Amino acid sequence: MYGDPGVGKTYLAGTAQDHEDTRPVLIIDVEGGTVTLRHRTDIDVVSVRAITQIKEIYDQLTKEQYYKTVVIDSLTELQKLDMRDIMRELVSRKPERDPDVPDQREWGKSGEHIRSIVRAFRDLPCNTIMTALAATVQADSGAITYHPDLPGKLRAHIPGFMDIVGYMYVVQDGEVIQRRLQVTPTRAIRAKDRTGNLGGVVENPSIPMLWALIN
Repeated sequence: MYGDPGVGKTYLAGTAQDHEDTRPVLIIDVEGGTVTLRHRTDIDVVSVRAITQIKEIYDQLTKEQYYKTVVIDSLTELQKLDMRDIMRELVSRKPERDPDVPDQREWGKSGEHIRSIVRAFRDLPCNTIMTALAATVQADSGAITYHPDLPGKLRAHIPGFMDIVGYMYVVQDGEVIQRRLQVTPTRAIRAKDRTGNLGGVVENPSIPMLWALIN
């Protein structure tokens, strides 16, 4: 699922702990945004600040199949973390390179890293939830499209790996706030639902609610 900061992506992912078929939950916190779950002492959270930690966590998950749901929060920050590691290693070999200016080779290398990580976690014998920030692209016609905030071809490739892609947003009517998850694609919004069971938009979603609809 992807959306703007503060719409409730991390909180929604954490509700997987509220259903017997999707708990226990492990949240891999790359973004540092798990403050919304500070009251959930029943959810395991591991902070990742280096891309090598992702491989270590994955290796552990393949050995000990304890968790029923694993959350990566978020792919947007994970890609940035990967690029920082790539540029740090590059500058150690080529000090003349600007660490803030990757070229096409570095972008391609990071893209392959993220694809490999997403495929690996998607194929674990458990449920996998991945979050991302939302980004917009404005065409020459003025039309605006929403997609996961990932660079280049990743913004199209990563959703292709998933069974469900939802755009999460907030609608406020007076003092009433509704959170919505759109899983039907439009010209403006990248989304999909391979199960065909969620309908177009799910209002105030939770993982137990989505799980019941899917099954």
